[in-house]
Amino acid sequence: MGPALLIALCLWSQVLTVTPLNQEQVGRVTNYIEQNIFQDLQDQYAYFVKFNEEECNKGLQTSDINAALQTDKSAGIRGKVVKKEIYEGNRMVAATYIKTKKYDIHAESRLLNSLPDSTESPISKLLNKPPTAGCVVFFSLNSPCVQTCTDPVGKYNIIDKLNRVNLPGPDSRAFAYTKVFAKDKQKPEDEVWKNWGALNAKMTLLRCSGNNCIKCFNNGVKDEKCYKDN
Repeated sequence: MGPALLIALCLWSQVLTVTPLNQEQVGRVTNYIEQNIFQDLQDQYAYFVKFNEEECNKGLQTSDINAALQTDKSAGIRGKVVKKEIYEGNRMVAATYIKTKKYDIHAESRLLNSLPDSTESPISKLLNKPPTAGCVVFFSLNSPCVQTCTDPVGKYNIIDKLNRVNLPGPDSRAFAYTKVFAKDKQKPEDEVWKNWGALNAKMTLLRCSGNNCIKCFNNGVKDEKCYKDN
């Protein structure tokens, strides 16, 4: 066997070890965090969680999720989020929205905005420290709003902000939500899907309830269950 062939086979075998993030894995992550950290919190919140390459390649089994999040789970995340604080931990960051006199700052944006005492956002700080992220899940209880968060040309959209953080490869990142943002139910459905498509191009968009997650786009075809409740 020649050296060139040996190198090619080694590279090929390395490619095979990469496991794309799928619906079942995202469902295990979001359900575990809901049941063990946020305990059915119904006020809008968002979190971003990372797992290392080994955990991702093992398929994000519940035991591995539990082991990865042990330190964060015991840190009182839910209480901090309820008090409008931004939680910054070993494997995850989390926040809820805050109201100002002029506007609301949404939970997703708070995790992507630079902190007052830093040039980095909570998400960028998390991704820039060890362990290196093999796969990530960005979760928002309500779908990111069409008016601000997912407007591709809007000044405050989260898609541009996601372009500035060190995300793992396209098959290793997902954005999940449970409920459709109420105000977006009053907007033209085509507008909602257009903006969701822009987000999906950055992070695979899924709607999750319990362990069950639905991919909102399959080969460019939208799944109506991501928008409709029945």
